[in-house]
Amino acid sequence: MNTNKFLDMYAKYIWPLARLVTRISPRCKRCILSEKCSPLKDGLCAECRAKAPAQPSEEPEASDELKQRFAQTIRSYVDDKTHHAVLLLSGGKDSAYMLHRMRSEFPELRILCVIVNTGFMSPTAISSAQFAAEKLKTDLLVCNACIDEFAAVLRKAFLDLDGRGSYGVIDFAEGSLIYQVGQKVAADMNIPFVLGGMTWVQLQRIVGKDDFEIVQQDEPNLVFPLAVWRPNEQEIRKTVRSLKLLPPGNDSPVVSNSSLILTMSAIDVMNNGYCSFEPEFAQLVREGKTDRKTWLHLFELLEFAVRKRFLEKQIKRTLAELDLSLSDVVKERK
Repeated sequence: MNTNKFLDMYAKYIWPLARLVTRISPRCKRCILSEKCSPLKDGLCAECRAKAPAQPSEEPEASDELKQRFAQTIRSYVDDKTHHAVLLLSGGKDSAYMLHRMRSEFPELRILCVIVNTGFMSPTAISSAQFAAEKLKTDLLVCNACIDEFAAVLRKAFLDLDGRGSYGVIDFAEGSLIYQVGQKVAADMNIPFVLGGMTWVQLQRIVGKDDFEIVQQDEPNLVFPLAVWRPNEQEIRKTVRSLKLLPPGNDSPVVSNSSLILTMSAIDVMNNGYCSFEPEFAQLVREGKTDRKTWLHLFELLEFAVRKRFLEKQIKRTLAELDLSLSDVVKERK
């Protein structure tokens, strides 16, 4: 069993009891943020103090105008080409859900799924992506050509951390290169746009954009359907499971993540005391788009496992693949 799958199972079945007798950092009682990320007052982080808890009827949705413009944009790309869009298939539940909805809502759209192998994709992710493409009868291309380039970019990103969170440095660098590869595949095959899996929260926090499309001169456009649909995480998992879009048990984001995510998250805890991915999931919790307990337990378990050095062997092995050591990326060992 790989480490990601073990942590996922531990967080679900053992941690709910173990946490009751374990010393862990206080976290916001409404979202999930650690006090090390945002100082707490009366048990609440700054953002939760400023915002009333979301009710199901108040979950933030895209405007009708945005939804209409999205549909018009997608249909504007349909012509007599062999393929109209490249869809970046990661092997996770979000990209499988996105492929299903695009096929269902735009049956006239001819999609080429592309798996961009970074060299750190788990075997589970690759096999799951292939499973989803076959299940939905979609053409599939696996791109292995840029693995060396990913290694160079990721090594530099780790060295550039300087105590900053991985979310805005390493994750951004890896994601940017994945989209560049997707755009190059699209350009080489005369395909006008690329479908990516960034959510509205990621677009807001990483790109600073509250829209679904990124237009770049002389490059295929990037389009992000999840920024328009804004589905609840439970809705995504229910759909993926009911339609059997992924192999059983592979709809967990922890299981399908690359080996880098665990290493990045652990280094964040070592450097700053919390994982830099927390604010994204805290926002989803506030907006009623994901289950608080799931992510609370995962981030608590991550902090505990790092503090006890249970993950150190896995982290060192991953860093060694980039010719790095812990001393290269951690400010000071505690």
